[in-house]
Amino acid sequence: MNMLESMSLEEKVGQLLCGRFHWDSVEEDAAEGRVGSVYGLLDNLGSARAAAEYLNHLQTIARYPLLFVGEQEHGSHRNFAGGTELPAYMAFGAARSKELAYLFGKVNTAEGRAVGYNWISCPTVDVNIAPENPIINTRSLGEDPALVTELGMESCRAIVEGRGLTCVCHCPGHGATTCDSHRELPTVDRSDEELWEVELAPYRAAIPAGYMNCIMTAHICYPAWEPEPNLPATLSRNIMTGIVRERLGHQGLIATDGMGMLAIADNFTTGEAAVLALAAGCDIQLCPDLEETSAAIIRAVETGDIPAAQLDAAVSRILQAKAWMGLFDRATVDVDAVDDVVGCAEHRDIAKRVAREAVTLLRGEGLPLAKDAKLVVITGAADDTLAQEVRKRSANAQVFGISETSEAEQAIAAARDADGIVAGVATSARAYDEETVQATERLLSLAHQLTALGRHTSLLVLGNPYVARDLPDADVCLCTYSDCDDSTAAAVEALFGEFAPSGKLPVTLSEKYPFGFGL
Repeated sequence: MNMLESMSLEEKVGQLLCGRFHWDSVEEDAAEGRVGSVYGLLDNLGSARAAAEYLNHLQTIARYPLLFVGEQEHGSHRNFAGGTELPAYMAFGAARSKELAYLFGKVNTAEGRAVGYNWISCPTVDVNIAPENPIINTRSLGEDPALVTELGMESCRAIVEGRGLTCVCHCPGHGATTCDSHRELPTVDRSDEELWEVELAPYRAAIPAGYMNCIMTAHICYPAWEPEPNLPATLSRNIMTGIVRERLGHQGLIATDGMGMLAIADNFTTGEAAVLALAAGCDIQLCPDLEETSAAIIRAVETGDIPAAQLDAAVSRILQAKAWMGLFDRATVDVDAVDDVVGCAEHRDIAKRVAREAVTLLRGEGLPLAKDAKLVVITGAADDTLAQEVRKRSANAQVFGISETSEAEQAIAAARDADGIVAGVATSARAYDEETVQATERLLSLAHQLTALGRHTSLLVLGNPYVARDLPDADVCLCTYSDCDDSTAAAVEALFGEFAPSGKLPVTLSEKYPFGFGL
């Protein structure tokens, strides 16, 4: 008797469900076979070794080997302490390097698997064609489907070659949205041809090559493919089976995005959504409530609303993926080897290299800055990375954090007598908080006031590159696509002439700064 045949209905349904580390019942759920996967971050455990020991513990008590998934879009540092932090994925698009895109997947897979995270939570292959997109933005490689396809495929190849499970987001595509699906249900009203040629370009290339073994769905409505109003792709059989399985030929796993996101939760009950997702063709569900999700699917199978054969097919795909990763041979990891991999010098050097190769110079008058110049630095906090990096190079730097209005006023006063001004504008896309992707009105106003002083001014766009459209024409403007320490340091290095920026815009900012621009 094979494993599938020996499983109870409850255990089969358990394989479909992804629980969370913070649930009080997670150990019991694993031991009883009520979950097949677990999601979450373990950076609070203090070390990568401690995280590995905890995951080993869960694997040891689990009835069936578990998939573990976290968040690795910017590296492993959020999953566990000491993990390598990488620049935002758009930085790889600006670097225009297939090698670096491959190394993105390789580093994430090596560190994830060393600790026990076997479901590697990247890459994002959404084609960011909406500049106002508040949630994808720098999580994407860029706006060009050919670029996203070429580089995204390399990242996926590295994950598969490292025996990791990909988590390709967000199928069929989140790049044309203007709202966050964590907060509401978006609609992408594009034609079949547009969706096929743009949004699905990465999938059309990578799936036949065998480089996407698991994709994650988008909680988004696509009227061209699903005529029923307010039925997102995750719950649409027309899309998950008709487009993804049949038209694209995807034979691997399909996992839902978080089923507690408001795009789902505001429009369906937990049980309704769970049954619709399985009926649509999804395999793994990131469920908000284990009991309600499990009960609804069991009831649907028992009543015949979900054919038993469809449940068995989904469970078979999950078990096959676990076997391919070697989890039935050995589910635990060697904790003594963790520190040799996680955050190693090689991986940190790759992060620094990406940060440098991504720096894109839009304006570069008066560079490099002189180290003996009297500089005023405007940053988020007086002791942050930008402040520290400038102080390393300029003893005459005067730093102002702009968290308080009084600091901004003092900065303007000091800047009137300075040789030069350096101002950082840091932004990032964050779930449930659309404002974080844009610069605040107060910061933009300050940038205009500083530029108007007539002093040499350098504006560093540390994150969302579209912010540059709202900034004044300063002497220097550069984009890093990320506000991580390595990206911020690279921006300062470029200002002081320590390397020549070579990054190219992966998105269009304006007629003046089109896709591919970079001095």
